Amino acid sequence: MMRLTLMILAAVAVVAHAKLPSMNPRLLSSALRIHRLEHEIEHLEHAIKDAAKIDPLGFILEMHDRLDLVEGKFHE
Repeated sequence: MMRLTLMILAAVAVVAHAKLPSMNPRLLSSALRIHRLEHEIEHLEHAIKDAAKIDPLGFILEMHDRLDLVEGKFHE
């Protein structure tokens, strides 16, 4: 997907340069960088949503309950 996007942007840059010789090539590189950053931000948003599903307090309480259960079996 990313390669296709890069190929399309390169083709657009070539056509735009032919029609508008004063076009700044840094604009294309900035557009590519923005596109890549948007993709990374989208990935991070999904990772944050997945991380929010984890309840650390619930995990700790469950671990304590299991340890109490195991320790109780050995002390009886």
